[in-house]
Amino acid sequence: MITILTREVIDMSGFKEYVGSVIRLYRESKGLTLRELADDLDVPFTSLSKMESGDQRIDSEFLVKVADYFGVSIDTMLSRSLDEANEDVHQSENKPAIREAIRYILDNYQGARSELFKNHEMGNHVRNVIKKMLIDEADLDENRFFIVGSVGQGQWAEIPWISIFIKDITTTATKGYYIVYLFKADMSGVYISLNQGWTYFKNKYGTKIGREKIQSTAELIRKKINTVPVNMGATEITLGGRGELAQGYERGHICGRLYDDNNLPSSKELINDLKELLLSYKEIEYMMGKRTVDQFNDYLLLSDDGHYLEEEQEQEENFQDNVQTALNGTDEEDEDEAPLPKPVPVFDNAGKERWPRDAQVAARALRLSNYKCAYDESHISFTSKVTGERYLEMHHLVPMKYQGEFNVSLDRTAQLLALCPTCHRQIHHGTDKEKETMLRKLFYDRREGLEKIGVEIGFKELSKMYGIEI
Repeated sequence: MITILTREVIDMSGFKEYVGSVIRLYRESKGLTLRELADDLDVPFTSLSKMESGDQRIDSEFLVKVADYFGVSIDTMLSRSLDEANEDVHQSENKPAIREAIRYILDNYQGARSELFKNHEMGNHVRNVIKKMLIDEADLDENRFFIVGSVGQGQWAEIPWISIFIKDITTTATKGYYIVYLFKADMSGVYISLNQGWTYFKNKYGTKIGREKIQSTAELIRKKINTVPVNMGATEITLGGRGELAQGYERGHICGRLYDDNNLPSSKELINDLKELLLSYKEIEYMMGKRTVDQFNDYLLLSDDGHYLEEEQEQEENFQDNVQTALNGTDEEDEDEAPLPKPVPVFDNAGKERWPRDAQVAARALRLSNYKCAYDESHISFTSKVTGERYLEMHHLVPMKYQGEFNVSLDRTAQLLALCPTCHRQIHHGTDKEKETMLRKLFYDRREGLEKIGVEIGFKELSKMYGIEI
């Protein structure tokens, strides 16, 4: 090929597109974004974009400027093949770059899907080549992190992915929290996503409700994390896939960023993004503490499930408020007066075993009280804005913190008391004499009901639970 250089505009037929593609090749091989190169060459970002796409003419003076920038002659730049250019770049950098590895998937994955799956180079690239690059370039400790990529099992996956797991949290994409590169089904881009596994939600809640719960967890985590990178503001992802896997990833997404096929960042920026998102991932690890993934998720979703822990002031206020609003969802029929098994405990931020209270159960007990104080029906309270009835607060006669000492559930209407705010404060904060007087009446009023639900306790033992020595 003969290079023609004049001070006039280079605009021969088809030549614009070729020159633009060469500039793009050099830019991408150096790991530069359009904006970075435009700034270095002192040209508008939009102009350079049009040049690369062949929509704007390029004069010889600018072409000389580009060649000088990349340290080659114009003849070399315009006459070399694309393969030669890539070879030179890799030799000069002396190591592979993550940007080119991602570009390879975006450019070739759809074509690979029409070819034989077994032993295909694309599989090796996603499973092994990128894994090694991430370990090397992001300086990931393999004793702490597990990296795995997938193009499918036995057949091509609709959505290829590469995941990074903290081993102490999880080593599988079906459960727990992790960072994952997710390629769009049409290969128009790739997301870096702080995500979570779908299996826990599907197993605990079923498919329909599980879809809502995994999204709720994503929102809750997003609010709690203090280290979300500024450029990881994408709270939704769209993979364009039809399968359940793609939909699970979309619902489990916490935060991240889309890298568009037409404007992939440099390798340096890609690795910096990963390192920043790793800080958010490690913050989740810190929040989990010594809890398992299931225990952590159970705690996160307490209020979403209408459950609240006793002895936590914020949860106590939310519990009382939720009881009022839950009245509309309670059944008119009373629950069976028979023992129920001890519930599964929840572990708080300190890893302490705690017992949840169900707002629906308390709401049913409130309705059964006819909005009268269990200690003294003549007590007057203000009118609840939510119910339009006398405002009362719910109290477990046998405190829920002692659930571990019983083999039956304590969260039952038979032992839930509706108390006016004054009586509720008194039974918690009054003098021993005042508390004993209240407790004696309430206990003997409810003793028969306690026996029916399998709660066997004497007044002396109950008094000790309230710190009262008889």
